[in-house]
Amino acid sequence: MWRRVYLPTGREGLVPLAFVFADTTAVKVTDTVAVLEEAGRRYWAPRRHRTIHQGITARDYGQAVPVVVTTLEQLTEHGVGAAVWRRLGRAGEQTLTAALNSPDADALYRGQAARADAEEQAAPCR
Repeated sequence: MWRRVYLPTGREGLVPLAFVFADTTAVKVTDTVAVLEEAGRRYWAPRRHRTIHQGITARDYGQAVPVVVTTLEQLTEHGVGAAVWRRLGRAGEQTLTAALNSPDADALYRGQAARADAEEQAAPCR
């Protein structure tokens, strides 16, 4: 149903989910985010690619829900385009676009797999 209602964004993974905390303390936000990260890991975390190649570090975000968090205070002070978003599983704050992008995803995988294939083809048969 999502694919018919929402146009493709070009990003891997499912529709993003944002939590904006308001009228709370930094400690409560930190504690809540820690619970979200631990309890929801199977939903937001990327998976390893299934491959025969060694050394593939790219991740598969195909079934991952991108979850980002911030506070209303940060949005009010800095604006929605500022580096106020934190994606679960990552350290530090980023812009929303950077938080939703996955530089360790399919593009990286295609490059790593192509290099591994080329190395395999160039290696002498044993």
